[in-house]
Amino acid sequence: MANTNAPFGFLQYYGGAGGAPTFAQSCRRVASGDTTAIFTGDPVMPVVSSANGYITQAAQGTTTLAGVFVGCKYLSTSQKRTVWSRYWPGSDATGDVEAYVIDDPNARFVVMGDSTTFNITGSLTTYTSSKVGQYADFTIGSGNTSTGSSGAFLSGPATTVTLPFIVVDLVTSPPGASGADPTTAYNWVVVGFNNEIWRSNGAGPTGIS
Repeated sequence: MANTNAPFGFLQYYGGAGGAPTFAQSCRRVASGDTTAIFTGDPVMPVVSSANGYITQAAQGTTTLAGVFVGCKYLSTSQKRTVWSRYWPGSDATGDVEAYVIDDPNARFVVMGDSTTFNITGSLTTYTSSKVGQYADFTIGSGNTSTGSSGAFLSGPATTVTLPFIVVDLVTSPPGASGADPTTAYNWVVVGFNNEIWRSNGAGPTGIS
């Protein structure tokens, strides 16, 4: 079955870190004046110009990530109450936004691959792990304001050791499900952090296998 081109960002995969009580999450801050929307499943990066630990939506080509965004809380200026949301809309906060970010260095994520670079050639009977171990970038895509979900997907596999993600596995089950056919485009991929604030050495993975 061909996979569907329907990116959903980076979803936490419980084959890695992520148990209770924290589920690999930390609280970070988004500046109330940050007009860039951030959606659940978006990679985020440190705001380099800030000495206050702010984060923002990561741009393609980012080397060091701050983690993956999974929601936020802020005091709504228009509603005059605290709002919990799956995405930061880019405005309407009085004071800093409390953001929830998966930043555990051993976290794993499921993400859709792009149209050509992460699907394998051949069939499952000849499947090898040739894609596993490749470093990868991402494309941020377009988030969905109705659901709060990211539109990010995996892209740009290379030998560049400073890329933010590394491929850990390809999703192959349940058979017939969209994303589970690694022989066609837009298949789903399991990744881990390769270059992230708690796992950043500029020389590739530090313990991921």
